[in-house]
This record gives sequence, structure tokens and C-alpha cells, in this order.
Amino acid sequence: MTAFTDTLPDIAPADPARTVDGQRMLIRGAQRLVGVALVLAAFGLWIEPGAIWDADLALFKFALSLAIGFAGLICLQSARAVVGVEVEIDTVRREVRLVRGSGRARTLVSRTRIRDLGPAEWCGAMVRLWAHDGALVAEVALSDPALRKGLIDALRDEGKL
Repeated sequence: MTAFTDTLPDIAPADPARTVDGQRMLIRGAQRLVGVALVLAAFGLWIEPGAIWDADLALFKFALSLAIGFAGLICLQSARAVVGVEVEIDTVRREVRLVRGSGRARTLVSRTRIRDLGPAEWCGAMVRLWAHDGALVAEVALSDPALRKGLIDALRDEGKL
């Protein structure tokens, strides 16, 4: 028994973490700024002028600079951009999957059967898949005629077009 899966990894739906609404960009910018400031402060503890080099104070400065440096690196890492969501359309299993990541780090965000979708819109090479509650599930641009025909046929068979 052979199964054939049509996969469209380059098309991503509107992901709230990747939209340019300003709020997420502002938070990420603030995290980067705080992270850089903390890392610079960790180095600044050692180059401050007139520092006393007693053994107790040096050990305290070392522990404090490690803690501040790690906190800064954590802020910088958490400010990285969120990996986008990929749309996979399986015409054999008749489902639409949203997957985040690549390789072994792939995580399934959602899986929706084509029959459980709401009405779909087809305009040229663009296909918009909607949920029953009116939420956009995926927006797919299909340039390959065979893939487009497979998806359109699957949507027509389920009565979504």
C-alpha cells in the first residue's frame, strides 16, 4: 500500500507572533536592550575604576558577574524571533496540519480534517481555508498545478468549495 502526501512547507498562515503589530516587536526590542545592558554590566564590574581587589570582594564580584551575564544571555535568547508555522496539506488523509520547526524539532501546532473546515475561498493560485467559527486556518499559494488540482478536488469532494 502506497500513500502520497502533498506537503507545502514554504507557506505560512498569519501567525500572531510573526505579525507586525508593534507590541511583540516592542517587547523583543526591550528584551534585547535589557540583555545587552546586563551583559555589559557583567563586564563593567571588572573594569570599574578604583576597584578594591580583596579576596572576599573579588569572589562576590565573580558570582555577581556570572549571574548578571547569564541573565543577560537569557534575555537575549528569549528575544529571538519565533519560528514560523508551516502548512502541510495531506490530500490522502484529507487533513491540514500546521507544523512549527524543522527536522527532529518539529512540533504539531494543529491538525484539522478537511471535512471539519468551514467554507474555503479559491482565487487564482490562492486558497484560504477557514474554520467553522470564521477564523483563518491557512492561506496557501499554490503554484504547482498538480498540487492545486489535488487540493481543489479534495475541497470539492468535501463540499467546501
